[in-house]
Amino acid sequence: MIKTIDVFRQKLHFRAPFQIAYEKVEEADVVMVKVVTDSGLIGLGNAAPDSEVTGETVEAVCSILQTVLTPSFFDMPFDSWFSYHKRIQSSFAGFPSAQSCAEEVVLNLFTQQDRIPLSKFFGGYRTSCPIMMTIGIKDEAAMLEEIKIHLAEGYTTLKLKVGLDLEQDIHRIKAARAAIPKTCRLILDANQGYTFHDSVKLLRALEKTPIDLMEQPTRAKDLTALKELHQLFSIPIIADESVISVEDAYELLTGDYVTGVNIKLMKCGGPMNFLEIFSLAKRLNKIIMIGCNYESHISMTMGANLALGLPIDFVDLDSGHLDFSDDPVTGGAQINNGIISVDGWPVLN
Repeated sequence: MIKTIDVFRQKLHFRAPFQIAYEKVEEADVVMVKVVTDSGLIGLGNAAPDSEVTGETVEAVCSILQTVLTPSFFDMPFDSWFSYHKRIQSSFAGFPSAQSCAEEVVLNLFTQQDRIPLSKFFGGYRTSCPIMMTIGIKDEAAMLEEIKIHLAEGYTTLKLKVGLDLEQDIHRIKAARAAIPKTCRLILDANQGYTFHDSVKLLRALEKTPIDLMEQPTRAKDLTALKELHQLFSIPIIADESVISVEDAYELLTGDYVTGVNIKLMKCGGPMNFLEIFSLAKRLNKIIMIGCNYESHISMTMGANLALGLPIDFVDLDSGHLDFSDDPVTGGAQINNGIISVDGWPVLN
């Protein structure tokens, strides 16, 4: 039986302002859910909508979660997780971050009840793995200083945000690559910031620069541009904002528009949809990245369990405690020397 259900907005503050191609942020609004059973089980969920990508707003997501998540919603045993998945997909249709949040709650309750580590539930592939660290758009000197710090912290894959100024980006990328050891990876993420022609110019300028992949160089709806870049250049082209749903992933992957996909729980509608996209990408021998929005440590822990449960190629889970100075969640995902692991379930203080 359900004892209490709390759904509330939480404002989280970045440790430092963060700039990408389409926004600069200093704080983020998320929605948190805490469900407590009469036996003492606690199910947590986090929704971090990105209105630029999915069209959701925090207000709408909070409202629908408050309306739908009543005690009667949880009238099935928690181990009926697939039935809950279907109910969640239907009840929160059009709200992928709310879908993910509700599914996090159910899976946390189920695995706590049966004492199954979530990473084992998802596949038990490994107990720890490296994650990447993202560097926002900033001047070259500040970028190089941040690279130095993150290398010292043990990160071996760095993601560089680009997409505001083509010529400056070319100089920043080459400077970054020169500052990073050859054994470390460098990933670029333009967040739709370039036209097709600017993307071509950038990638041609970087043909002799070791880049591990380029993420979403052009507008999300311009699939033709993605496919042409994928065919023209050896640098892998990864879709992010172009892949919101399972259907999007199917079109892009089976049509060979891209080399791989960045799958985010807040875009795709939760862990079960993530597994469906992962399985398709794996079957087609595509690169798989797990990414994140500006999210609480609740969903960072869910993402970490997926990253440990499955052979995911690139793990981009650097929000939560790494982004925010006041995330109220403890436990769960742990990051040390650029390596992520999980110690139990997260706790909302």
